[in-house]
Amino acid sequence: MKVLRAFCFLLAATLVGACERQVPAPTVESVVQTEDGPDQETWDPTLFLSEEGLPRVHLRASYMAYYDRGDSTYMVLSGLDDAARVRVDIFDAAGDSAAVVHADEVTFFDRERRMEARGNVIAIAREGRRIESEQLRWSEFERVITTPGFARIDMPDQQLEGYGLVADEDITNVRLRNVTGIVLIDEDEQ
Repeated sequence: MKVLRAFCFLLAATLVGACERQVPAPTVESVVQTEDGPDQETWDPTLFLSEEGLPRVHLRASYMAYYDRGDSTYMVLSGLDDAARVRVDIFDAAGDSAAVVHADEVTFFDRERRMEARGNVIAIAREGRRIESEQLRWSEFERVITTPGFARIDMPDQQLEGYGLVADEDITNVRLRNVTGIVLIDEDEQ
């Protein structure tokens, strides 16, 4: 009788255990790709973009996360440590270097052909023209550099500070609001 009771108990336990809901094993896609996470990642990327055979942008970073969302495709580039920075070379319509941008992080929007640089941003153009800001935006289609907040501009003959910078790619024509600065005047020309 004890054997029959033990057998019935084991049979009942087995049947109850077999009735539990089976959860399907996770797929690679569900583990690797979350809604908030990147679609692709790469380390030490170098990206060249051209227009009609001429260079427009050259991006270099320690790390890149690529996101393809239905309405937007973009890349977030960054350094992996405090010393590593993102470098973006911007070229003018003739394919010549217009400016070099260094930042802690850069987001490049592929479809809109624009970028946003954040964190200790420095843009250097020909003839020593330089912009420093915490955030800088560049639009390939408009060929314009903007900063939504404070910016400092150093040029050979002037040092300016202000807000809401709008400049062309090579930083030759510049507009600012609430400007303060120093302008050097060549006395020989007067």
